[in-house]
Amino acid sequence: MSEQDFVERMAKFPGSEVKLLRKGQIAMKVPADKGHEAAEYLKKMGFTHLVAIEYVDWIKDNEFELVYNLFSYSSKMRVFLKVRISRDNPEYITFMDLWPVAMTHEREAHEMMGIKFKGNPNLTPFILEDWKEIPPMRKDFDSRKFVKEKYDSIPFVEDEP
Repeated sequence: MSEQDFVERMAKFPGSEVKLLRKGQIAMKVPADKGHEAAEYLKKMGFTHLVAIEYVDWIKDNEFELVYNLFSYSSKMRVFLKVRISRDNPEYITFMDLWPVAMTHEREAHEMMGIKFKGNPNLTPFILEDWKEIPPMRKDFDSRKFVKEKYDSIPFVEDEP
């Protein structure tokens, strides 16, 4: 299947926006309630490798965007499946039933952005220890304030000449 054929086929998916980014790379936006269904369809089409789950904080839109980076070894194509969810209640369904490796990527998104994944039994921290602040990758996290509070009380020891 050519890239253009793929784009035309996926554009028929309900509520989707599909476009060819460059050779071998396609972006597909779907409504959040259609994300898992679209992922199932893509897996059946040969996108068997979940490379990563990226996340974007669209603070002005009050939304997070989840970007599922999927790869097909047979067609050598990559699809970026995008869904947006509310920042007020950042929750989405797990994709572990399709790609078990999603557990690790979802744990990271949970820890760094505060997104909960329904159905993922292990959203425990694995990078940050005893983190009490809002998630550090959110745009409303004040890194300067955090550093000042955390490290200004530590005495500075100058190097000897």
